[in-house]
Amino acid sequence: MAGIGFELKKILKEDRLFSLVKMYSYSGLLSAGPWVISIIAILFVGFINIASSHGSGSVTASFQIVITYAIALASSLVITGFIQLPFTRYTADLIFAGREDEVLPSYMATLLVSWAVSFVLGLPLAILIFHDQSLLFVVSVVATFLVLCGVWISNILAVSLKYYKGVLLAYGVAYGSIVAASYFIGDSLEILIVIFFLGNALLLIILMTLIVKSYKSSYLINFGFFLDKNFYWSLALAGLFYNLGAWADKFIFWYHPLTGTPVIGALNSCVVYDMPIFIAYLSIIPGMAIFFYRLESDFANENDLFFNAVREGSTLELIERYRDGMIDIIRHSIREIMVVQGIINIMLFLGASKLFALLHIPQLYLGLFYILTIGAQLQLGFMSVLAYLYYLDRRIVAMWLSIAFFVLNVIFTMISIYMGPAMFGYGYTISLLLVFVASLIVLRREMKGLVYETFMLQ
Repeated sequence: MAGIGFELKKILKEDRLFSLVKMYSYSGLLSAGPWVISIIAILFVGFINIASSHGSGSVTASFQIVITYAIALASSLVITGFIQLPFTRYTADLIFAGREDEVLPSYMATLLVSWAVSFVLGLPLAILIFHDQSLLFVVSVVATFLVLCGVWISNILAVSLKYYKGVLLAYGVAYGSIVAASYFIGDSLEILIVIFFLGNALLLIILMTLIVKSYKSSYLINFGFFLDKNFYWSLALAGLFYNLGAWADKFIFWYHPLTGTPVIGALNSCVVYDMPIFIAYLSIIPGMAIFFYRLESDFANENDLFFNAVREGSTLELIERYRDGMIDIIRHSIREIMVVQGIINIMLFLGASKLFALLHIPQLYLGLFYILTIGAQLQLGFMSVLAYLYYLDRRIVAMWLSIAFFVLNVIFTMISIYMGPAMFGYGYTISLLLVFVASLIVLRREMKGLVYETFMLQ
């Protein structure tokens, strides 16, 4: 991933006032990835569908909940949840070993396996959930789920390419087409789902084209990633439980009898919880942009200097200097993220009542929005610490922190529901506060003992 950091630094060298805004805009969009952009798209489609003569409020609600579930399942269980981190590490190992010709075949094999697993799981599940819907609807939902899985895998490689402007253009064209087509022809639920599928299929084709253009190979498929005896199971479990933890509170609110409401088929939503948490997630994009840039440029560079110094037998003084440089970058980046995100939160709190009035959300939910926004900020901090632990190859401790996040979010969210509406959102936020503080303590310990462990525990 360090390559994209170098590309972003080139923007700053243009030495123009607009360069900083441009760099952080690129960084924010690249770090946000398909999940945030998808959320923005489905919200836009919903507003357009309601504002235009197409469809009705029930069609909009059904569309939004179906796509939200597809995103949740694609990101949590099949791709981001289990494959993303091991595949990222495996790809990095190939590049480090000078075996870049194996990247493309491994990517293609990962796509095929994920699609096969997704189809086997997705088709029966869709038939069971949507037994009262048309065949076109069921096929469209399964196809959308499969293409989202492909987008998630492709995004792993795409955001690290030197063609990052092409990646951003691909997202803009794909989701712009979805919004435009929804306005002109999105007059039914089936057509809205088909439009979303076709837009993401276009995105996937563009991303695959950029990846094939970047990684040359004489053969197409290699299943070595899955057959490797050193498969990174700890990374797989860490990714799985982190993403399960991120969605756990949503699913609990959706299906708890006190909060869930049926929408379509067997899919539920929670009117009280859904919109506030989505807005809270969108609010952390600026913080994600700052973190992405600091991680992929400053920290990645200092991390390379440290381990190159170790491999080349440099002096202990130089090695410790690079270690101290990494510590300074970590402290600065986390402090910067928390301060900037805190300022954004204050601005949101001051304008929340007007924002809720604009979105036709009852003012009663303002308290929930405040606590969820703080929780989203803590999740950004926790995610940042995990990324540093992954860079340092502290896979086991990252796995246990992710498991703790999942377990605590489940327990505290259940408790918060039984404590009443005034406590909604506190389970999510308190669980993140605990794991974020714990992760900071762990990271501090790991950085303090980094030199010793690098030499003595090999």
